[in-house]
Amino acid sequence: MIKCKICEKAKKHINDNKQKVCDIKNKMCKTCKIKKYINKITYSIDIVGEKLAKLGISANLITLTGFIIGISAINFISLEMYGYALIAILTNRLFDALDGAVARANGITNFGIFFDATLDYIFYAGVIFGFAWANPDKNALSACFLLLAFISSAVSILAYAVIAYKNEEKLEINKSPFYLGGFAQGFETLIALVLFCIVPNLFTPIAIVFGILCLIKALSTIATAYYNFTIQVKNEK
Repeated sequence: MIKCKICEKAKKHINDNKQKVCDIKNKMCKTCKIKKYINKITYSIDIVGEKLAKLGISANLITLTGFIIGISAINFISLEMYGYALIAILTNRLFDALDGAVARANGITNFGIFFDATLDYIFYAGVIFGFAWANPDKNALSACFLLLAFISSAVSILAYAVIAYKNEEKLEINKSPFYLGGFAQGFETLIALVLFCIVPNLFTPIAIVFGILCLIKALSTIATAYYNFTIQVKNEK
């Protein structure tokens, strides 16, 4: 049995009814390969962020620039220029990663966190609005449903954060057995937006599926809030 040199977990797959060890040559499982690739990208972004910080460029300026580029996707989507919209969306996400790197180099501020989160949610909602605008007869209802679900998820998370940070103990959301972690958050939202641009004719079914995931996330957060703010508090008394 050859184990992954990173996570030391044996990885197997079935091929022609015979068990074979994955990636014998490199002795690295697929999960660790992906993590290694992501770490390389993150490291590169951090280096760029440090260089931008040394040039005196603020994280908030990068956030605002990325937002302006991202929000232009609304116009492209309304004109059914989905390729250009996709470029604007991906550029926005790149700037979102860069502003975090610059913030870590210069020092993270409360306003920076607020500014970044606010513009992100406006950007996400704007893209959904763009698809409703592009084809109101076909997309308007599903876009409204997705906005309802997306806002429900976002507000529940933000409201939880407000209450949690009011407590001196700073109750952690991950302590609850009901919380679903990164379920239906930034990465999943990006995947949905990319799919909207690649297969715009499938906007409605994709919007419905992602909207349902967002509603599940909202219910999970509400259950988590009740557990942490009520049940857990009573148990500690």
